[in-house]
Amino acid sequence: RFSNRAVLHATTRRPMELPLAMVSLGPSARSLAGRPLLTASARVDEARWAQRLSMAAGAGDSAVQPRSSFALVAWAAVGGLATAAAASLHARRRQGRQCRGLLSGRRVRLAAAARGDLEGLEGFLRVQRARPPTEDPLGGKLTEYTDSPVDLFFIWVFRTVMSGVAGWQSPRGYWGPEAYEGMLETAHAQQWRKTLQETEDQSMAVLDGLIPESGKERFRTALKPDKFGTELNAWITAFFFPFMVGKCTVEARSSDEVPRVPEGEAWNCAVKIEKCRWLEKSGCVGMCAGLCKRPMQRMFGDVLGMPLSMEPSMEDLSCTMVFGKDPGPWEEDELKDQPCFSTCATARNGSCGACHKLA
Repeated sequence: RFSNRAVLHATTRRPMELPLAMVSLGPSARSLAGRPLLTASARVDEARWAQRLSMAAGAGDSAVQPRSSFALVAWAAVGGLATAAAASLHARRRQGRQCRGLLSGRRVRLAAAARGDLEGLEGFLRVQRARPPTEDPLGGKLTEYTDSPVDLFFIWVFRTVMSGVAGWQSPRGYWGPEAYEGMLETAHAQQWRKTLQETEDQSMAVLDGLIPESGKERFRTALKPDKFGTELNAWITAFFFPFMVGKCTVEARSSDEVPRVPEGEAWNCAVKIEKCRWLEKSGCVGMCAGLCKRPMQRMFGDVLGMPLSMEPSMEDLSCTMVFGKDPGPWEEDELKDQPCFSTCATARNGSCGACHKLA
């Protein structure tokens, strides 16, 4: 049902404030058992972060940077993201309990008007739950995943923010084997009966809600699109994002592939996603373009100052994220003309052209 909490999330103007991932876990961090890290400090430890950057930058002077230096910073970033996300969500919920009775009648009426669309979405999802896919979009075997407690926590964080933007939350459980499917159902709500641009804007609102303005400024200042900045982003992505997209590996790119790489050098600035979990589970080209590729390129390039080219392959469901590479125009992207997969639940029968959600 379209709950008061969903109405609140959908109508709150202030974005969720999640500081930049490069923060340190404080002694006040609580266990994930029973309650998330609700009282953990989300304040950036400037001295420690400067020291980490200095150490990692020193390692970056060599032709090949040691993986251990990036691993240290990446794990610190992941832990900091978890701490800051939990603190931010707790503060938002506390504010919601205080302000729940203050929603204007106009906002409640707008939420009620949107309920008709959401009832159609819920009907569609009920049918999908009754006949889940038995193969991937290419007719192959579905990849089996066993999410760890940390994976489930990050799924919970993203799912909660997504539901605030979409104004709807999946009834599937937050913890356990249904957690990821619940996040995908919430993603369906983000693009339900929307154009590609509207879907992209919905996803941008999610990404924008995770990082406050101060965090964006720190990112732009600390991570330039040079060897250090692009490689650090690649390693953090490979450590952090498998819960969302599946197995990742870091790859090198030369000046032939990334123009800002100096002649004769190679930067470890690309992340190869072997078989994208998001695309495999959803089977939806529109969700790939509107909720991942376009908003991620826009957020990193236009907001964070770190060019990013996301290059999904519909031939094998893989994807390559190349930091430091400017993406090509959408009008020239092959994905623009990609038809729906036969397994896509929202594909239109008899359609042989491009996916209708790419319009």
